[in-house]
Amino acid sequence: MTDPARRYRLHLESQRRQSPAFHFDETVWQTACERHPGLAQRIDVSFGWDGERFLRPLDDVDFLLASRFPHAVVNDAPRLRWIHTTGAGVDQLMPLERLRSDLILTNSSGIHSDKAAEFAQMALLMLNSQMPRVLQAQREHRWEPRLTTPIRGKTALVIGFGDLGMAAARAAHAAGLRVIGLNRSGSASGATDAAHVLAPVDALDEWLPQADFVIVTAPLTPATRNLLSAQRLARMRPGAGIINMSRAALIDYAALFERLRSGACSGAILDVFDPEPLPDDNAAWDVPGLVVTPHISCDAPDYSVRVLELWFGNFARLLRGEPLMNVVSLARGY
Repeated sequence: MTDPARRYRLHLESQRRQSPAFHFDETVWQTACERHPGLAQRIDVSFGWDGERFLRPLDDVDFLLASRFPHAVVNDAPRLRWIHTTGAGVDQLMPLERLRSDLILTNSSGIHSDKAAEFAQMALLMLNSQMPRVLQAQREHRWEPRLTTPIRGKTALVIGFGDLGMAAARAAHAAGLRVIGLNRSGSASGATDAAHVLAPVDALDEWLPQADFVIVTAPLTPATRNLLSAQRLARMRPGAGIINMSRAALIDYAALFERLRSGACSGAILDVFDPEPLPDDNAAWDVPGLVVTPHISCDAPDYSVRVLELWFGNFARLLRGEPLMNVVSLARGY
């Protein structure tokens, strides 16, 4: 337990270039405080934009909530003990080993699950109906009927089985698909209802040829970068479709685009790119069979409120001396 009279300083950092849904300003903070008035009384809050606060030492900050920050600045902050990131992925903060070893880093995993499930199910149904090809024909003013079999009984391979992957898996399961989940260990707590088979990602080459749909939800780490290489894409079942809800660097997009152009891959729905926003001259815009979505698969208009709801829950745990939720392993990168 902590001193009940102690107050803490929280700094909320936002970026103006992002959608207002991702801004942490006075209005959003007050909304969150109304839900947690007792906890809010223990907090003195400051607001920052575009990293300007990081130009000065964080001498008075106990907790930081931000998507990005300079490692040297947080390492030199004498009172700082806990950093919460606004997203689930922390690849933008790597290498995490450069962070001070006593800093606790938590992420916002779990707040995306409802939207992720809806997006995954929509994308699966679109791919099964070959809607990317239908939309391509529409743009080219071609009447091209495509008759497809029902989705029930087909196989979805979900690569990455954290909160995001489990949400996608449950959506696939609800649509009647056989779900194969892959993660680092081949096991997961609370996932028994989400996948028919759960296997280690080392078995990816074995499962790729069996999948009608591949859903990528794994975090980006050095181990997962280029996980779906050109060689692995070539192992996919002819006519299979692919969905990426994670990070662009997990897939060799150039090789995927070639497979889409040749028809070896029936369709793809990609929600993540590098860079973002996607430049208007990027080749992805014109790849046949590809639907480009602008990083919207997991986010909602009340995103910042969801983040603060999670943060307040963890603040309550900290005050009670309990372990925090969503602690990121600095070694594994998630």
